[in-house]
Amino acid sequence: MRRLLLSLALVTGALAATPATATAQAVAATACSLAPTGGTVTRSFFPTSTRSYNLRVPAGLTGSAPLLLSLHGLGSAPFFQEQATGWSQTADAKKFIVAYPAGDLNWNLAVGSPDVGFLRDVVDQIAAEHCVDRSRVYVEGGSLGSWMSQRAACDAAGTFAAAAGFMGGSPNTFGGCGPSRPIAVALFHGESDPLIPIAEGRRTRDEWVARNKCSPVPVTEPVADGTAQTYGGCAAGVAVSWRSYQGLGHAYPTGAAGEDFRERAWSFLSAHRLP
Repeated sequence: MRRLLLSLALVTGALAATPATATAQAVAATACSLAPTGGTVTRSFFPTSTRSYNLRVPAGLTGSAPLLLSLHGLGSAPFFQEQATGWSQTADAKKFIVAYPAGDLNWNLAVGSPDVGFLRDVVDQIAAEHCVDRSRVYVEGGSLGSWMSQRAACDAAGTFAAAAGFMGGSPNTFGGCGPSRPIAVALFHGESDPLIPIAEGRRTRDEWVARNKCSPVPVTEPVADGTAQTYGGCAAGVAVSWRSYQGLGHAYPTGAAGEDFRERAWSFLSAHRLP
């Protein structure tokens, strides 16, 4: 009898400990990492896909970090996008994660684009390992990448809190834009762009102002080398930002103008969260 009671006590104790043990295991399985990547590294979806992206997780992250996807232009690649934008250095300083997805040389800009699904997969894979604040995920791109970042804003407003684009044009060119909610967008353009004229950038800006039901009268900030405007009074408290750079062609700016772009773009994007 004594041996039977001891056996029952051991079984009861094991059963009582099981939920706590299972909970601890579940927490351990879902714990995210704040460990830095030690520079920029390449991640892929192999063997299910040949798609890939470059990733930089800076040192010194605490809590859940914002995530920015930066999209390259036609015929370019993640490495060149990283070099052209300078986002990695800004991520190190501002403490956010940045990724550079690889398009298939081109981006599919149509409504319902599979590349939007790819960008969602990039976000999901990064967030599965690293501590990402899913309410502060952003997308930015240059040239064709600007069109793609806007396509993501149009078709994946439940994933991306805000978007930015440099030297791009209107998503209406590729089938229209009907986001599920008002979404904040910042647009940048060189006033001497020979490939995508500044007039196309202004038209794109005006479409976002109308789409977000913003006031058509902007707040204008005096700058020495172009125009800086913010359109407020938009639906759901979002905004549309516009910055043109005098004398700049079809390229990301460098030097002081590059710092101005990154500061403005990140300040705008990071001010917005998913509702």
